[in-house]
Amino acid sequence: MSLYALVPLLAQASALPATARKVVVEKAGERYEWKLVQAPLPQIADDQVLVRVLAISLNRSELSRLNSQSFDTAATTPVSDAAGEVVAVGRSVKNVRKGARVTNTFFRNWIEGPYREQYLDAVYGWSIDGVAAEYIALDARAVVPITNGFSYEEASTLPTAAVTAWNGVMGRVITRKGDVVLIQGTGGVATFALQFAVAAGAHPIVTSSSDEKLAHAAKLGARDGINYRTEPEWPKAVLRLTQGRGADLVIDVVGKSTLQQSVASLADAGTLAIIGGITGYDGSLSSWGLLKKSATARGIFVGSRADYLRMNEFMGRHRLRPLVDRVYPIEQYAEALQAMESGEFMGKIVLTF
Repeated sequence: MSLYALVPLLAQASALPATARKVVVEKAGERYEWKLVQAPLPQIADDQVLVRVLAISLNRSELSRLNSQSFDTAATTPVSDAAGEVVAVGRSVKNVRKGARVTNTFFRNWIEGPYREQYLDAVYGWSIDGVAAEYIALDARAVVPITNGFSYEEASTLPTAAVTAWNGVMGRVITRKGDVVLIQGTGGVATFALQFAVAAGAHPIVTSSSDEKLAHAAKLGARDGINYRTEPEWPKAVLRLTQGRGADLVIDVVGKSTLQQSVASLADAGTLAIIGGITGYDGSLSSWGLLKKSATARGIFVGSRADYLRMNEFMGRHRLRPLVDRVYPIEQYAEALQAMESGEFMGKIVLTF
């Protein structure tokens, strides 16, 4: 490399600190714990960009990984969703400029086209290091511009929860005006699913253990709400609210403990979108429950960068904004995790650097 070629890179580096804050996960007895440390800035390859992270958002998976006995120690830095500013670019990067406001994608290598299991080899915060750091190196093709005037806090909620909900409601499954959409809960994926269903002109029904959350969901456009604590046989409530029709689409974010009830809630030719596993991923489905309704069960695993871009266009067209419940400074990550575990929130929990 010539001296002249080095000048731009040296100019970029001179304005950057030598070290910055970073979260790492360490074994602590039977659990894993987050720890905030000072670490050298990552070096970027020719096809990468360096992003100064301003906000990260949490997903339920952060809790399950801390409790897991098989935590992938190759990913010592957690979290899959970040938003920030590009502060340096590799020599071969053409489509991302310094100063751009961006987020990462959930899958580093799923750019477009159908899903392949091999994409699991490069998931931020899971199979590769995550984005809970003040500076992160990202492949240029794995970043998405922040659009629609979103703040960094709002944009940080999009890579996992929003893209998952998008594919559950509008991407892999096409929701049409008048369709009944049953949405479990009021967390990140569920709240985005509700917003997308409302924008599509559907009839959303939301389940929750909290009447207060159901009231908030109604303000966001939910047509009906079911408190599953007072109505534990909630499929009957779904049938009652739909005059015996059932739900054309069920967004199941709970997993093992709700799959049978989700199938029972389906309308003829309906679709069960299996999205989450809060209670585990090893549940069973009633084959007769699906067969007798000619229904479909489909797994939704976030989505590609192309899905993300289509979702951004939809959100802009319908003027949708992410629901951020609360924001913590990175030093309060323990409190943020406790808030996530409590379930006493709606939408997303965000941390800022």
